[in-house]
Order: sequence, then structure tokens, then C-alpha cells
Amino acid sequence: MSDFCLVRQPVFGSTGSLIGYELRFNESEDGQHGFVQSFLSGTFDLVRNRLPAFVAASPTLLIEDAFLAAEPGSAIVLLPSDTTADDVLVEAIARYRAAGGLVAIDHKGAEVSAAESLLPYVSWVRVDARAGNAETLAAVCGRLTSTASASGAAPKLIAAHVEEIEHYEATLASGFHAFQGSFFSRPEPLPSADMPQSTVAAMRLMGLARDGNVSDRQLEDVIATDPVLTFQLLRLVNSAALGGRGVASIGQALRLIGRNAFLRWLAVAVAAARKSKTGVDQELVRQAVERGRLLEQLVGGGRDSGTLFLVGLFSLLDSVFRMPLSEILDRVVLSAEANDALLERSGPYANALDFAESYELGLFENATIIAKDMGVDQSKINDFYTNAIIWTAEALGAALEAQQPGMKRAS
Repeated sequence: MSDFCLVRQPVFGSTGSLIGYELRFNESEDGQHGFVQSFLSGTFDLVRNRLPAFVAASPTLLIEDAFLAAEPGSAIVLLPSDTTADDVLVEAIARYRAAGGLVAIDHKGAEVSAAESLLPYVSWVRVDARAGNAETLAAVCGRLTSTASASGAAPKLIAAHVEEIEHYEATLASGFHAFQGSFFSRPEPLPSADMPQSTVAAMRLMGLARDGNVSDRQLEDVIATDPVLTFQLLRLVNSAALGGRGVASIGQALRLIGRNAFLRWLAVAVAAARKSKTGVDQELVRQAVERGRLLEQLVGGGRDSGTLFLVGLFSLLDSVFRMPLSEILDRVVLSAEANDALLERSGPYANALDFAESYELGLFENATIIAKDMGVDQSKINDFYTNAIIWTAEALGAALEAQQPGMKRAS
């Protein structure tokens, strides 16, 4: 059981590549920063996935050298916008940088902030993309980079709270180097978007697998009509679900792992079928599968784990496939309760989606209240999230191997 809550949010480069994560922690009751607890438990290195993690922290934590224990370059300390430079803090930054660490500052608006006194000592500045129009953002960008250039290398700029296409275009044109925000989780649907036939078949199969009146033999007959899907699923189940134990048929896989597990792996195959061209695409697939696994653990109160998984997964498939969710749901037969949750935000599974969205935004208090209303043990919430990250990494690794035989998973 974890005493802290954390969530990670992706940071993308100007080409759409994933360059790191921001890790957000809840306020600890004993006053200990969540980073310290997560580092000691090993969670920090797990969730950052070998990428740099931006971690908001007070100057005191940096002065106390709390981040020196981390692997050099793994934690970029993000200081608040009201931080001012003094000798003690500047010396602490120097120690951290000498050890291979990086420091960033937050910059909330268009006006000059106190933290700008630290510009000569930091590597990143995070600016709120909602601070003004393109002209205002360009002026802020110019001021921040020119101020630092007088005494050292100019810091790189991150655009935070990129929520609309206008925010992205304005910050990209102004010379920002990195971006984060809800805009990247809900790309506009493409009018001509379509799905591979194997994906459509797999989605229909998900609906059939939920029906207790449909036999394993009937499911095997359906999937056997698609050789590509058969091959992918057999590799997926062999390499991931059963730890390498041999599976010769879909029917055998169903008998060994059960329908709920079969549904999960089938859903992962659907998500992984999205041809990911950028880090944004890959991250959307990861988020969809991860949310499915997170929700699956919120069982109780009459909620079915398989339905929870599908509700979580499908809630992001419109962004994954660039298609309206209603069109996606037309291709698969989900339960009425699942459709109500996804399309109307009503019924017994709607609050599970509310929980996921609150948690993913770092609104831990609100997520805890929802979990309590659902009868979920609040002390296990962070463990559920960490488990979802681990499971998703393993599942998507197996799915990619199934798509590309012979590919070796990164160690």
C-alpha cells in the first residue's frame, strides 16, 4: 500500500516525440514530499520509464539535496514562479547541476515573475500557453531567452496547458521546445478515418466474448476467419498472458486464461493496431490501455471488471483512431451500461470514468471522493495506478512483438 498518490503527464517535443513526463504528487499528511516516498519505494524510476521527469518542488527540497540520490538527469526540479534567487538556493542549484541534475522554473503569466531572477541558473522555463495571444507569447519567449543569454545558455521553453489548436500553433511559432496539455489527448477526428479489417473484426469479437450464450467454439470460429488476428492474438497470449506456456489455439487460450483476461488481450491488440507515427500517437494508445487496466481494478458494487476495462479503453479510442466514439461503438456490441457510460456519462459505470479523469489530471482529492462513493479502498488508489503502468508496458510490448515477429523488447 502506498502513502502517496502520483500521476504522470506526457511532455512532447516540437516533432511530436515523447521527451519526458511531469510527475504530480499529492500533498502528504506528514509533510514529506511525494518524490521522496516514490524514490524510496522504487516507484519514481518505474513510472518515468527511463525518461526525464519534471517534478514540482519547493526551494527547500532542493536546498536539502533531496534530489541528489536520484540518477543524474532523471529528475528535473521544477521551482514555483514566486521563487527568488538567493545565495543559498543558487549554491544548491550549482550542487545539483554539478551532479548532473537540471532545474526548471514555472512562469504563470505574461508579466515578469520573481523566478526570472533564476534564469541564469536553470535549463527549462515552463510558460502557461493561456497567458496571451501569439504576439504576447512571442514577447515572453524573447524576454526569457534573451535574459538568460547574457550570462549563459538560454533555457528551453515548455508550453504548459496547451488545450486548443490555437495554443499549440502560437507556442510552436514562438519557438517553444516542448509542450504538454489536454490538446494532445483529444486530437480532432479525421473525416476519412477508417480502421483495418482486423481491428473491426477484433472489436466485434469483443462484443461476442462478453455474451455468455456464445460458446468458446463459436468465438474460435469467428477469429479463425482472420489469419492476421489469429496470429497476433496467439503470439500475444503466448508471450504475455501465460508467461511463455505454449498455446496452440484460441479455444485453448480461452480455457486457460478465462474470458475476462482474453478480453483484455484482445482489447490491447485493437489499441496496438493503431499505426503510431509520432510519440503523441503512441502515448494515446498507452493511455487508453492504461485507463482500461486502472478502471478494471475498481470492482465492487455490482461492477464487472471486464466491462470496466472496456469502458476505460473505449473512452479514449476516439482519439486513438481519430473517429467519433459513436461510430466506433457502432462496430462493436457493448452492454447498454457501457454505452451509457461512454456516450451519456450515465449509469453504474459513469463514475468510474469520472474517477479516471480526475486522477489523470492530478485532482487527487476529487478522485478519492469518487472512489469512496464507489466503495473502493482509497488507500489502494496509487497501487492501482502503478499496477496499470506496469501491466500496460508489458501488454503493449507483447502486442508489438506480435505485430513485428523477431522484434526484441527493450530491457
